[in-house]
Amino acid sequence: MAVWIITIVFYLTLLTGCAVQTPQLLLSTNDPANPNAPESPFSPRPDLLQSGIPDTEEQPPAELLSPTHLPTTYTCPMHPEIIQSNPGKCPACGMKLVPPEPSKTDSKCKQ
Repeated sequence: MAVWIITIVFYLTLLTGCAVQTPQLLLSTNDPANPNAPESPFSPRPDLLQSGIPDTEEQPPAELLSPTHLPTTYTCPMHPEIIQSNPGKCPACGMKLVPPEPSKTDSKCKQ
């Protein structure tokens, strides 16, 4: 029984000794944890989703796709005389306007 009492007293003195001696860390004046530290200047993050693709000297964005990949006119498959500059529906039959297909003479010239 005496051993238990001595053990308990020993541990209590250790615990109270640790609780009394709390070391204070010295913080520099520029440390963010220091309440007297100056505020850092605000710099907004760049919005990467809204920034454009940077222009390069080797290949400007306008030349990334050939003109055949970007149709400038749309026509009706049933009424080739109807030509519009934007996609939509044919005013005569209501079909979807599509880019014109290259003619057979164009394919022969490329070969």
